[in-house]
Amino acid sequence: MKRHLETHRAFCLEYDKVARNIDRRLIGSSPSREAYGRWLKGHLKTKPQADHCRVLERMFPGHTVAELLAPYDPENRDVVVQARPDPREAATNRREVFHLGATTMALGLADTVWRGPDLLEQVLDASNVSESRLLYLESEAERLGLKVPPPDLLPETLLHLESVKDLLKRRQPVEAQRRLIRIGAKLSIVVGEIMFCANHFPLARRWFAAAARAAEEAGDRYLADLVLASTALIPTYSSDPHVVLSTVAPRLENAVGATPAIAWMWGFAALAHASLGDRDAFERAVSRSGKTLDRCPMDSLQPGILSFQLERLTFYEARGRADLGDLDGTADAVSRVLSSYDSGASNDPALARFAYACALVKAGEVEEACRLATTALRESPTRPSVTVVVRAHEFDDLLRPSGSVTADWREALSDLRAPDPRLLLASAHQAN
Repeated sequence: MKRHLETHRAFCLEYDKVARNIDRRLIGSSPSREAYGRWLKGHLKTKPQADHCRVLERMFPGHTVAELLAPYDPENRDVVVQARPDPREAATNRREVFHLGATTMALGLADTVWRGPDLLEQVLDASNVSESRLLYLESEAERLGLKVPPPDLLPETLLHLESVKDLLKRRQPVEAQRRLIRIGAKLSIVVGEIMFCANHFPLARRWFAAAARAAEEAGDRYLADLVLASTALIPTYSSDPHVVLSTVAPRLENAVGATPAIAWMWGFAALAHASLGDRDAFERAVSRSGKTLDRCPMDSLQPGILSFQLERLTFYEARGRADLGDLDGTADAVSRVLSSYDSGASNDPALARFAYACALVKAGEVEEACRLATTALRESPTRPSVTVVVRAHEFDDLLRPSGSVTADWREALSDLRAPDPRLLLASAHQAN
């Protein structure tokens, strides 16, 4: 009743969700309507089959099957009448262990090792999450957002999201509830960013939408702005500057404070104006972004995807000046970008080089452009983001009208592969 699982359909949906985490072969093994009715009435002479027992105890952590199926005392809603121990139970359990088989046991143990501590803490935090748990989840969300998250972080991020969702199912005190929702918003941004970089734009949109809903529920204006800025990534790398402007302009028209998220939106507006060839609007937007950063508290200007920094704005400036055909301005901005980044830690240096390479092609310096673009590909991270792939092909498109290309560039481009989102989702599924 507390979990709202009284109906057979609601119970079976939750049953299958839990069964999936134990052994996928158990999906669809939920009890029939008649069997579930007997469970609710306590009309059982023996325990259910072993697989049902495994799922039931995972569904309701902290309770044994005997407790769950014992007669219910309506006079005391929080206490069940303890079932009389069956002396045959120990022998039955030993037989069940052998019947499960080594493979199934290994899967179950691995899942227990991975989620065991979390499940224990969920029981302890059932009605009032501890301060230490909140601080831990908050620090994990911040840690995961400290850089553009690689695909390897997806299982870990989803695990923390599961913790947040399970805690939110049990209504917490108001402030704890709000903190949990904020954590959920940040983790959803991380997942959305991973999906975006992995070339799965539809899923990225869904995760950003979930983050926006959580930020709204928490009443956190900064997080809501951060989600809005993150959402602008998709039309920016889909060559749709009008959508970028329609996404950020309404918020920028009403912005009064100075936050990294507002500065980020001005940066996206600058890129969109440059793409449309509007130099004056580009210069205004770059200037507004820089002035906004200058007014932000220093402790708010953190690295990663949950903030915005001058280095990222400088990269946006380089890209915009390249689109506008400003070779000298692009060279100056790229020089500042490359002096600010460790090339192996971010895609931005590669993207900045592509910006300068595009400007060089427009200036007729094709050979130097190809050399720089080849360097950009070969010095980018091992698994380039979709952003690198998009910019690489945009550069290659600029070469085609002239027919000029170097062998090194063609070889480097032939080795470039767009991220396959199916591989990411498959690896995440295996990890879970």
